[in-house]
Amino acid sequence: MVLKERYILYLYFLLWFLYELQGVFWTAGNSLSLVIILSLTAISLFYAVKVNLQGGQRLQFINALNLLLIMFTLYGIVYIIEGPRATLGVTQSKPYNYLKAIYNSLLPIYTFYYFSRKKILNHSLLTRIGPLFFVMVVVSYWHFEEVRSGMQMRDGAPVDVVNYECYAFLSLFTVLTVYHKRAWIQYLGIVFVMAFIFMGMKRGAIFVGILCTVWYSYELLKSSKGYKRVLVILLSTFALLFLSYLVLHLLETNDFFHKRFQSTVEGNTSGRDILFYRFFYYYIYDTDAFQFLFGSGANATLSVSYNYAHNDWLELAVNQGVLGLFLYLYFWYTFFRSWNSMDRNHYTHFTFGLLIMISFLKTFFSRTYGDMDIYSTCMLGYCLGTIQPKNAFSSDFSPEEETCVAQNRVE
Repeated sequence: MVLKERYILYLYFLLWFLYELQGVFWTAGNSLSLVIILSLTAISLFYAVKVNLQGGQRLQFINALNLLLIMFTLYGIVYIIEGPRATLGVTQSKPYNYLKAIYNSLLPIYTFYYFSRKKILNHSLLTRIGPLFFVMVVVSYWHFEEVRSGMQMRDGAPVDVVNYECYAFLSLFTVLTVYHKRAWIQYLGIVFVMAFIFMGMKRGAIFVGILCTVWYSYELLKSSKGYKRVLVILLSTFALLFLSYLVLHLLETNDFFHKRFQSTVEGNTSGRDILFYRFFYYYIYDTDAFQFLFGSGANATLSVSYNYAHNDWLELAVNQGVLGLFLYLYFWYTFFRSWNSMDRNHYTHFTFGLLIMISFLKTFFSRTYGDMDIYSTCMLGYCLGTIQPKNAFSSDFSPEEETCVAQNRVE
C-alpha cells in the first residue's frame, strides 16, 4: 500500500510540473491542460476527503482550511450560476476560474500533508526533488520574459510589466531549508533566488525576499559554531556584495528597473493606495447590512473597480464580508498556532516560520489564499505532517505498512 502511494505522489508531482509547463511546450488552456488540471483536482479532493475521514484528532489548521474551502465553494457555485459580473481589463472573467484558482491553491495542502504523515513525503525525497522545483520556476520565469519580449517586438515599444514569477522564487526559500547541513548550497540558492527576484522587479517580492535573506543569515549564524560560523560570515559577505553589485548593475543598464526604483523612493505605489481606498470606502459606506456581513459575492471587486483588490483582506471584505474576514483570521490564528507546535525540529520550525512570513506579508499587497504555488504547499504540507497527533491515521496502517513507513522516516 505504501509503495503504491509513493507512485501516486510521484504522479502528482509530474502532473503539477506538466501543468506549470503549459504555454511552454503546448498551448495553455487546451484539452491536455484540461485533463491535467481535472486529474490534479480529483487527486487533491480524494486526499482532502481521506484526511478528514481518518481516525484520530485533526489539526486545528485543517479544520480552519475546511471552513475556508466550504465558504469559497458555496460562493463560487453561486458565482457560476449567476454568471460573470464584469470584465478585468479586456479579458472576460470566467466564473469557473474563481474556484479553479482557489482549488489549485489550497487543495494540494491536504495531499502533501497526507503523504507527509505517511512519511512518503520526507526529507530524503525533498532533497532529491528540490532541484526540480528550481528548474520549474526558472522555466516559468523565462517563458514570461519571452512573452514580454514578443509583445515588445509586436508593439515596437518597451513593455513595462513586472514578472509575477518572483513570488514563486520566494517559495524556494523554504525549499532551501532541506539542505540545512550544507550552508554553501543554501547561500548559493539565496543568491540565485534573490538575483531573479531583483530582475523580476516586483517590489513586494523584493521586500519579502530581503527579509527572508536577513532571517536566513541570522539562523545560519546562530546555529553554526567554530569554523562553520566563519564560513557563514564569509558566505554572507559574498552574498551581500554580489547582490549589491547586481542592483547597481540593473540601475545602470535597465531603464525599467531604474524607473521602478525611483518611483519607490518617491513613494509611488502604482495606484495601489487609490485602489485600496476605493475598496475600503465601498465596504464601509456603500454596502447594506447583508453585504457588510456576507459580502457582495465572489469576484465582486471586479464590479466595484474593474480590478482585484491586490489585498486579501479587502478582497474578502468586499466578496465575503465579515464572514470571510472572520474565517480568514481564524485560518491565520491556526497557522501561527501550528508554528508553535514545531519546536522539536529546528529546521522544520524555521521552514514553517518562513512560510508564515512570506504568505502573511503577501496578503497585504498580493494574494495568498488564491495564489499559493505547488512549492509552498508542498513544504507547508510536509511541515504540518510533523506535528499531527500520534494517534492520527493509526487505523490506516497494517503491520507490514508500519515497516515500510519506518524505512521512509526522516533521518
